[in-house]
Amino acid sequence: MDGDPCKWCDCWMAKRKSERPTRNGLGTRLLTPRLLLRPPAEDHGASIARALRRNAAHLARVSPSVPPSSSLVAVAQRVAAERREFTRGTTFAFYAFIRAAAAPPAGPPDVVAKVVLSGVHRGALQGAYLGYWVDARHEGQGLAYEAVRAVIEFAMTDARLHRLQAAIQPWNARSVALVRRLGFRHEGLARRYLDVGGDWQDHEIYALTSEEWLYGPAPV
Repeated sequence: MDGDPCKWCDCWMAKRKSERPTRNGLGTRLLTPRLLLRPPAEDHGASIARALRRNAAHLARVSPSVPPSSSLVAVAQRVAAERREFTRGTTFAFYAFIRAAAAPPAGPPDVVAKVVLSGVHRGALQGAYLGYWVDARHEGQGLAYEAVRAVIEFAMTDARLHRLQAAIQPWNARSVALVRRLGFRHEGLARRYLDVGGDWQDHEIYALTSEEWLYGPAPV
């Protein structure tokens, strides 16, 4: 990079024009060294419900408004909605599973994380909101980094988004460290931004554009 902003932008535009969409709807699969990420399948309901029950207290601290219900009926309804939204391109929800080293485990695999691109806006914005959670049993193992990184790559290439925004409560040092490691910029503090647990909570706003993801921060 020679520091010329015009050449930097020209390089980015040339790469974007050469890209061809590779998204395959509900057949999309993202692989990392340890994880398989995919849209929810109709038979994932029991696995998702188990993960929500295990992490009820964990999720209550970060879930806007009422934490997601773990009842099988509610989960089945959510899965159906997420599949429709994925097909329409309005929300991209990915559930993460540990990749089997040998024979697949008996029974439905455990959900170990979820990463969501929600509120997808097209037109002039071409952006979405990034959210994620990791099973408390798997925190501190680097799985969040693998999962979120894979979904960002999907967002900036296959989904052709230009900007992702993440809102993080100030106490959540792990999530702050994660998004910073992935190249997100801090844009400021949003006072009383989301209702979490019945109270309006402040959130730090972080953002990442496709230029920054593909080529690093723009020269100043």
